[in-house]
Amino acid sequence: MVTCLIIIRKFQPQDFPWVINIERKVFNEHDPFFYMQFYETCSDGFLVAEIYGMVVGYIVGFLPSGKTGRIFSLAVLPEYRNRMIGSALLEEIISILREMKAAEIVLEVRSGNLKARKFYETHGFYKTGIQKGYYNDGEDATLMRLEIPRKSI
Repeated sequence: MVTCLIIIRKFQPQDFPWVINIERKVFNEHDPFFYMQFYETCSDGFLVAEIYGMVVGYIVGFLPSGKTGRIFSLAVLPEYRNRMIGSALLEEIISILREMKAAEIVLEVRSGNLKARKFYETHGFYKTGIQKGYYNDGEDATLMRLEIPRKSI
């Protein structure tokens, strides 16, 4: 098996076309300019995964207020899934939010997306509820949470 180096780094404006391409292939739900707003307002939590100079995934997470971090979006190109890219992105944003003093992280995932729900559960997230009709097409969202343990000194 050939392994390749995955570079996780902060989003840069030149990554915009890559991120929009990924978003359209994976979700096709958000206004593309939403991502530029994230870059302008919470750039510390906007990360991309790069392999051989190509952006193949991204994650957007932020700390809106208090001690609760939020993951807005995580996506990996379908042809690059099952290579630990999503896990690397998620672990990095958890680390960043921990450094920002978040005590927990919340997210929403399509209730019908069992693979994504299982992915988050594997990383310690658990279901906290359902938001009826959350998505544009009327599908419900499963609400999930991760409690972030404090690092011992």
